[in-house]
Amino acid sequence: MLVVAGLMTQACVPWAQAEPGTSQVVGPQQQAARDHDRIEILREELRKSQAQLEDLVRRKTERLAASDTQAATEAEAQRVRTLGDIAALQREIAAASRTSTQIAVVEAMAAHVNKSPASAGKRAAPTPWWDVYGSSRRMDPSASVSLSPPSGQVPAGSSSATGVSP
Repeated sequence: MLVVAGLMTQACVPWAQAEPGTSQVVGPQQQAARDHDRIEILREELRKSQAQLEDLVRRKTERLAASDTQAATEAEAQRVRTLGDIAALQREIAAASRTSTQIAVVEAMAAHVNKSPASAGKRAAPTPWWDVYGSSRRMDPSASVSLSPPSGQVPAGSSSATGVSP
């Protein structure tokens, strides 16, 4: 037990000796390249899984023709697992593609904002934390809000315009 604890302590020492001020920030171009590589790897895995799916369908058909139901059942189970893998890979590719597209849009917007500093002064003030629907932005600040009824109207509970009380 002590040997294992000693080995774990020694394994953690290089990590603990890393400089605390250094950060592992990746530039936008390098991140885009990594994302592209990730998507290509996922697509290659998808192609392999689809080829494997075709082989499993062929194998199941051959086993059924040979009346080997146990092998056909195993091939069907592998086919179902492969279908799940294919679905997961397609979801991951879609998410990675969406993320890389969003990053590209954000970078383009940031570049546009940095190029036009005049528009920076026109930003709307942030809404208060309690204003979930942003209704304070919709109000026209130049419009005055009055709690009194418009002229010519009598508030409820007071005498009517004829002077007769209710």
